[in-house]
Amino acid sequence: MTVRIAWIVMLWAMCLVAIAQQASVIKEIVITGNQRVTRAAILAAMRTKVGQPYVQDNLDQDKNALEDLGFFSAVDIRPTSLEGGDWRITVNVQENPVIKEIRVSGNTVVKTEDILKVLTLKPGDVYNFNQVRPSAEAVRNLYTKKGYFAQVEEFAPMKDSPNTINLSIIELRVGTVGFQGNKRTKDWVMQRLIKIRPGDVFSIQKWSNDLRRIYNTQWFDSVKSIENDQREVGKVDLTADVKETRTGLFNVGVQLDPRSLLAGVLSLRESNLGGTGKTVGINFLQSTVGQGPSLDLDYTNPFYDSRDTALNAAIYSRLIYRFSSNFLGTSSSTPTTESQYTERRTGGSLGFNRPVGDYLNLGISGRFENIKTSGLNSSTDPATDPTITNFIQQDGDVGVLTFGGTLNRRDVDLDPSRGDWLQIRFEPGYSNVTSSLLKSNGVVIAQGATGANLFGRVTAEYRRYFSPGPPRGTDLEAPRRVFAFRLRYGGITGDVPFFEQFFAGGAETIRGYAEDRFWGKQMLLSTVEYRHPIQKAFNLIGFVDYGGAWGGYPSVGDFGQSDKLNLHLGYGVGLSFRTPLGPIRLDLGFDENGKSRTHFLIGNSF
Repeated sequence: MTVRIAWIVMLWAMCLVAIAQQASVIKEIVITGNQRVTRAAILAAMRTKVGQPYVQDNLDQDKNALEDLGFFSAVDIRPTSLEGGDWRITVNVQENPVIKEIRVSGNTVVKTEDILKVLTLKPGDVYNFNQVRPSAEAVRNLYTKKGYFAQVEEFAPMKDSPNTINLSIIELRVGTVGFQGNKRTKDWVMQRLIKIRPGDVFSIQKWSNDLRRIYNTQWFDSVKSIENDQREVGKVDLTADVKETRTGLFNVGVQLDPRSLLAGVLSLRESNLGGTGKTVGINFLQSTVGQGPSLDLDYTNPFYDSRDTALNAAIYSRLIYRFSSNFLGTSSSTPTTESQYTERRTGGSLGFNRPVGDYLNLGISGRFENIKTSGLNSSTDPATDPTITNFIQQDGDVGVLTFGGTLNRRDVDLDPSRGDWLQIRFEPGYSNVTSSLLKSNGVVIAQGATGANLFGRVTAEYRRYFSPGPPRGTDLEAPRRVFAFRLRYGGITGDVPFFEQFFAGGAETIRGYAEDRFWGKQMLLSTVEYRHPIQKAFNLIGFVDYGGAWGGYPSVGDFGQSDKLNLHLGYGVGLSFRTPLGPIRLDLGFDENGKSRTHFLIGNSF
């Protein structure tokens, strides 16, 4: 009975308090301490309003709401009772300082002005706690877009200068750099290939360039990245994990020569001599139809000096089958009826290339050759010699200097899927032609001037690659669907020998046409290809070629030429294979009249 009475009294008392609170209302809300944040903004954030009943729970929620605005370092809400049972609410706030200056520290690869632009807090604003996270995220995103990684360590007023905001950035840096898996390749060679260094700000692009540089040597089957950021905060350890491939090639046997005839071959090549990265090669080819052998000796040292200058040297005596098909195509499509028309080029070359940054390469080279045509009936009197046929014969010496630069921003050189490639070359040349004849239908139609002449040649070529889907990243072997584009232009001034002109037509220029079908002092070529991977080392290709050469020596036989711009269309399908001997292309091309021709190429088209 006593307990029941106690409960009744307690409930009665609670009811009286509630009735008393409902009877009292808030007559006034006083706000103090605010300078930049308006009274209206503070009242809008509060549930408590003038004229409403006084409820303590609402005041507690109002305190939390004002703190959540982020503008105040302290919030105090106090009720004061007035006569008649009403209430005055006093809200005292302590505003954060007004930002006069933002000091950025710790940044080295991103400019301070770029960082200030992305911040959501600016000088003149009241410092707001809620804007710290968005500003920090904006800074991280800025670094990520530039290929770096960083975090904001502090973004707060300085203790001794509250109006100055300290933005402290920690950039992710490289801890250690290593490599593993190289057994034959020397450690110092790997160190020369890797440009990123311990202590550098970690750049995913720079590290990817190093992996690409290693892979492009073709000394390795695979190159993978191992990244460990667990050892120390703010640092990442990098390791290039490589798997070496066979770099030596020795071949003795029989193969098809450039005219699809049998030839004996002996070749020896080592592209990573003694693990030093040097290349030495010997290639000997003797056709069954005579005309003498072809012999090439070449040498490359990619680390000629401390600045990674590459030295390239070669001596040779090469037999060039002018106008002949590469493989499988008919060899009768020539301006002459002589199927053995050849140019023997005997000479040598020496060149130096030096990298400038991660993408640009500058070079200078020179070559000197003696050219001798053969395999033709050299009689000049059709009345006495009915076997006379159409031919072009120019013999003599030529020397050419080449100054050029190459900008290479492709992801992989051997099978690019993204990026571009630009090369510009200027070649001043000297020729001394000792004999010059051009015959058509047994009649000499031109006899060029012999002696010494100077000429200049300029060539420019641009290539672009597009691929759907994400980039390869550090997985350099991943097959990709690729759209590839190429544009090439060349021009020559001065008197130039026939064999130093531009030639268009065939496997590397305009497919669907005979080799060297068009010639001249000017050339324009364009190609669009779609490359669809069937397997990792096997692509199906569709292509369109459009171009030509003009403004050179006159027409010979069926090979009509043009003095003015005259471009031709070629199109077709092809297959490419990646083999231990290198890439191989087989294309079926059609000319603008629908006639087909098959082309074979050892190497990449572009």
